[in-house]
Amino acid sequence: MTEPGVTTYLITRDLVPTLRRKIGLDLDQSIATTISELERTFMEEFWQHVPPNIERAEALAEEVTGGLESKARQSRLPIVSLDRVYMPNADAYLEVTRITDPQTGKVKVAERPGSEPIQKQIERLNGYKRITLVDVGAFEGETLSVVCEALSQNKVEIENIVLGFTDARAPRRINHSIDVTSLRSFNFYEWIELRDFFGIDGRLIDDGSGLRKFMPYWENPRQWASIAQDRETAVIDLCKQYNRRLINLLETNGLDTRKIGEHISYQGK
Repeated sequence: MTEPGVTTYLITRDLVPTLRRKIGLDLDQSIATTISELERTFMEEFWQHVPPNIERAEALAEEVTGGLESKARQSRLPIVSLDRVYMPNADAYLEVTRITDPQTGKVKVAERPGSEPIQKQIERLNGYKRITLVDVGAFEGETLSVVCEALSQNKVEIENIVLGFTDARAPRRINHSIDVTSLRSFNFYEWIELRDFFGIDGRLIDDGSGLRKFMPYWENPRQWASIAQDRETAVIDLCKQYNRRLINLLETNGLDTRKIGEHISYQGK
């Protein structure tokens, strides 16, 4: 638990499991090791752009996975997860996310592009009546609130929610009647999954095509990653530099980077 009054900038280092579990690339151990080294050197450079009075924290995705697995299995109930990267062995998944309008920046909670409507997904939960709900974390708790309400309307009882990380205020926003457990709690200054900085994920958009399209966080680092204006250009350049290094590594090893999806520009600046 972060001390009262201390705000934390958290980075979760998740490139390898994202590329394997979310994008579907077959990384051998040598490539995975090189990517982990890219993560390390990126972080050394990135932290120079965060104010010195902000606490800095890093977490490895695989360690988060281990903690979530252990905590979630304690209930012995079916596990329904919102995240395939951090919880690869759930009994079922709900493909729900935040969709961003590239013209205005407005955000809504909806099914992932190409997935069935949320209602249809819930109807396919194998008749589960009581579940443990798992996600990597909650900053504001909006997505989880929408999911909890939808499950409740469909007579699916959430026994408990297990999260990797939470803002200290988030559990109160999600649902007062459900027990929420997190591996770690912070007073967030910011929380970023590293894949968003590296341009292999970001703010998803839905243009009706069903294809994976997103805005990397370098499109709007001030609003989306709490980067100061005088550091913005340097952080954008850093992210794009490491994106090129990562893509070059993958393509040199014969991996199909088209699976990552299409970068979309943000027009709402």
